[in-house]
Amino acid sequence: MQDKLPILVGVGQVVERDLSRPAQLRSPIELAALATHRALDDAGLSAAARAEVDVLAVVRLFEHSIADASMWPNPFGCTNNVPWSVAQRTGLHPREAIYAEVGGQSPQRLINRLAERVHAGEVRLAVLTGAEAIATIRQATRQGIALDWREEVEGAFEDHWPGVPFVTPYEQAQGIAWPIHVYALFEQVRRAQRGLSSAAYRADMAQLFAPFSAVAAAHPYAQFPHAQTPEFLQTLSAQNYALCEPYTRWMVAQDAVNQGAAVVLTSVGVARELGIPASRWVYLSGYADVDERTVLKRPDLADSPAQRLAVHAALEAAGRDIAEIQYLDIYSCFPIAVSSVAASLGLPLDGSRPLTLTGGLPFFGGPGNNYSLHAIATLVERLRADREAHGLIVANGGYLSKHAAAVYSGRAPVSWAPVSSSAAQARAKADSGVRIDEHAEGRARIETYAAIYAKGVPSEGFVVARLEADGARCLAWAGRAHPASLASLFEETVIGRSIDIRCVAGRHTFELAAP
Repeated sequence: MQDKLPILVGVGQVVERDLSRPAQLRSPIELAALATHRALDDAGLSAAARAEVDVLAVVRLFEHSIADASMWPNPFGCTNNVPWSVAQRTGLHPREAIYAEVGGQSPQRLINRLAERVHAGEVRLAVLTGAEAIATIRQATRQGIALDWREEVEGAFEDHWPGVPFVTPYEQAQGIAWPIHVYALFEQVRRAQRGLSSAAYRADMAQLFAPFSAVAAAHPYAQFPHAQTPEFLQTLSAQNYALCEPYTRWMVAQDAVNQGAAVVLTSVGVARELGIPASRWVYLSGYADVDERTVLKRPDLADSPAQRLAVHAALEAAGRDIAEIQYLDIYSCFPIAVSSVAASLGLPLDGSRPLTLTGGLPFFGGPGNNYSLHAIATLVERLRADREAHGLIVANGGYLSKHAAAVYSGRAPVSWAPVSSSAAQARAKADSGVRIDEHAEGRARIETYAAIYAKGVPSEGFVVARLEADGARCLAWAGRAHPASLASLFEETVIGRSIDIRCVAGRHTFELAAP
């Protein structure tokens, strides 16, 4: 039975910090290939053993995360076949190639699913890899340097495009699109619940994230290895400008990175057969995958029950409680992604208990969908050196939408079985009772809001509101053509204000209601 246990046996990471000569830097495919080589070397796999890799999975590039569109301009192109382009550079010939789904949950979720297949004997040796070179794209574009990353590669692969979108067409049409704006909605509800001013809440977030930056400063693969003080993080400056209330630049994920990571997954039996020493093994002890309702269907916009269910289900599957977890990495694209997990586990937010292994997405770096693979690789190295310890990875995709959590151990679990998240998923997706009016007009009260800057100047914003007539939830937007409405979103007291909503050409706008 022990022979079937799924284990991680190899990890590799890479970072490119010097951007002064963009033409000499690697493409994202080349970074993923380098990380893969390092993971295979870390596992001590011979050329013959590498021929046994039967699954190669690649985390989806950030630029491919929107259907039929690009996340941002990339004038340098890309391969038509990401998995096989990586395979060609690493000498792998898998019988199965996978291009992962969208979202920061995908590295951990792929490991969860591959572990089940390893345990069932369907997979002998799997490699999961991913990378981003967004820093190169932006630097080369600024310098007017032309690169050519286009490739045409043959080979069949599974495209795990998500079947259920993060948002509804109504939400997207009215402004719920970019993560920074949506997380701001959640953050403002939490601020109001705690009764804090904008300045006090910004100071609170700075206190949370300053210890993260200190961890990044000591991590060999961090993109931004510089410790920051709470005072710097909470203070507006040319280096730390306002993006969207309540966020400054260094309070959010930084995607301008050149980073890659990879892991090798197999079973105890195959590891012995291939001569992989036990000193390289780390065990997946428990895990869970739970998805959230769409944004407007959530009763409390400062809370993600799906996240909470995933974390506690993973701990339960591993037979551990949080007091037995020595190492922890909570996905940290925005402060509330951390504070919500900490609240559910009773963890302090003052830095006395480290909540990251890497430094998090604002300081270690936010390589698109691939961040958690770096956290997992870092955890594997910790557990190799600390065999009696356990570590918890919490990964998140979308708008606190998709959650994957896992407990890893330096010692073999007494027993192992595939984990079903179906009961937790059913609870998370149960009808919330929230009614949405997509054609709303009339008097409403603001429930939360996003106040967005462009180059330091208020630019636009939108509100989530409740109609006073029947309590239905709705959205409304304000831009520079609505100066009074826009200005109201940047005042100290916004939530609870009465507004009048009207619809023009399919776009709902609002004005402050007369007293």
